[in-house]
Amino acid sequence: MFKEFSISRTSCLGKSPIYQATITSEGHVSWQGEKYVSYIGVKNFMVSKQRVKKIEDLLLSFDYKNFIYNTTAQIVPDSPTCVTRLVYQFGEHKTVVHDLGDEDAACDNSKHTLKKLDAFERKMEELLGLKNLIKQPLYLFHIKRKSNSHEEYVISSSNQADAFQMINVNEANYHNWQIDKLGKDSTGRIHPYIIMSSER
Repeated sequence: MFKEFSISRTSCLGKSPIYQATITSEGHVSWQGEKYVSYIGVKNFMVSKQRVKKIEDLLLSFDYKNFIYNTTAQIVPDSPTCVTRLVYQFGEHKTVVHDLGDEDAACDNSKHTLKKLDAFERKMEELLGLKNLIKQPLYLFHIKRKSNSHEEYVISSSNQADAFQMINVNEANYHNWQIDKLGKDSTGRIHPYIIMSSER
């Protein structure tokens, strides 16, 4: 059984996510979002025992403890990195520093490839509940005041409640507004924003 597992992504010249996250064997997750993520700052939450078991199973099936980092001498400079670290109950630990600009030296059917390491890292982000903290899905909402056809907005937000909050409408007044979900925001942005505002 692991004591603690952490994952972090570090900076590069581009706009790759920068964050650190740690989960304990009890299911406590601590998040610190720094740049280019949807949630900036500290967030602490719990995941279920079933989720912790899935994390334990993934560590075993991937054979993280024995993972061998195989890379060629060819790298892409100024690439981001993903650092994972596993601490066992009795203090033994292992760290893998994955430079995302490295090229795989292992053959495709090898157990230890950088492609499989990348898949492992992304699955861990999913199991730890980090996907929406890293990049939340945004949707387009058209909001229009029922009593004033000239007051309307188009907002990109993760949900209806947050869209209303962006124009300072509280839940008690939702009935005064018509809201339509137009579809998914495909711009690649990670934070909610107002696309159009028409107030007369």
